[in-house]
Order: sequence, then structure tokens, then C-alpha cells
Amino acid sequence: MIIAIEGASAAGKTTWCRRHCTYPWVQETPQDIVAPDLFGDPAEVGRFWVAHAVGNWQRALDIEREHGIAICDGDPLHLYFAWSLWRSGALSRALFDRESELYLKALQERRIGLVDFIFWLDVPEDELRRRAAADTTRRRKRHEMLLTLVSWMKAWFAARERILRGTVRPLNPHLGLPELPGTSSSHRYDLSLWTRMTEALSSARGK
Repeated sequence: MIIAIEGASAAGKTTWCRRHCTYPWVQETPQDIVAPDLFGDPAEVGRFWVAHAVGNWQRALDIEREHGIAICDGDPLHLYFAWSLWRSGALSRALFDRESELYLKALQERRIGLVDFIFWLDVPEDELRRRAAADTTRRRKRHEMLLTLVSWMKAWFAARERILRGTVRPLNPHLGLPELPGTSSSHRYDLSLWTRMTEALSSARGK
């Protein structure tokens, strides 16, 4: 089973993982990663981040093989970020289009897949601002811009929940994971689900 902990920037995803994971987890992107400028060439940005996402998925598979369950600090299939940037108006859709092509190819080749469950940490916007301002352990670049993405991120995962019922759930930040049903993970590389979700997103609205 592969699980992703999701939420806005400063929602407490990493804090939850540190508190509740008793074995290795797929960690968040390092602060000092050398990455192309988000507002640069969409082809270059897309190639870099999809390759990074594929690496995270492979780490999740390794952990799952050893421990039976893998927890990811953020969904490895990170296309929702480019989608939210576009839908919020922060970027044109060029990055989303490029990443969509790359993620689809990776999915077809089973180099990346859909996690079994998403657990969402829901935190009010004023609290996210307070946490970001108080956090001296990291740089939170463009935090105000990231806040504008939250409603679109929720719309993305709501679309997933409509297609894969019961796989997107709220998470209490003070508790560990609830008991989960067994899963065959049969949807991980299901291209028809990808198509249905893409269609559902075409009518999605930020909340």
C-alpha cells in the first residue's frame, strides 16, 4: 500500500510524517535542490520535475516492498501542482500540458502510478500564514502564491475521489493513520482512470 500525505504549504505534512512514521518514508523535496526556475522554459521545468516524481515513486515502491506500506510526504504524481498553477492564473497552461505528456508516458511505462490513498491535512488560511511566518527552519518562497493554489488542489483531489471513491480522506494532524481496508492496488497504472480523471478536471472549479 502506498499513501500520500497532502495539504497546502505549511499544513504540517512533514511534521506529521516525522511524528507518526516508524520506518523510512518518501521525504519532501529538499530545500536546496538545484531545479530550473519555475517560470522558465516549460519543457525544461517539466522534464526535471517529472523525473524527480518518478524517483519518488520508485522510492515508495522500495519502501512498500520492505515494510508493506509506504508513506509519501506529498503525492509523487505531482501534476496537480502545474494544474493548480495554471487554473489559479499563476502560470500559463504550458507547463501543465508538457507535464501531462510526460506523466502519461511514465504511467504507460509503469515508472509512476496512482497512490492507493490520499490523506489531506486541512488548515485554515490564516493559520497557514502564521505557521509560514513562524517557521525558521526553511525558506517558504512564494508562500502567498502557493496559498492561491489550495482551492485548486482541493478540486484536483475531489475529482480523484469522484473517480476512485474512498481513496481521498481527511487526516487528523494529531493522530496516526486510521485502519484502512486492504487494497489490490489494481488502479495504480490504470490508464482508463487517468482519462476519466482528466475529463472530470475539465469542469472542476476551485472552492
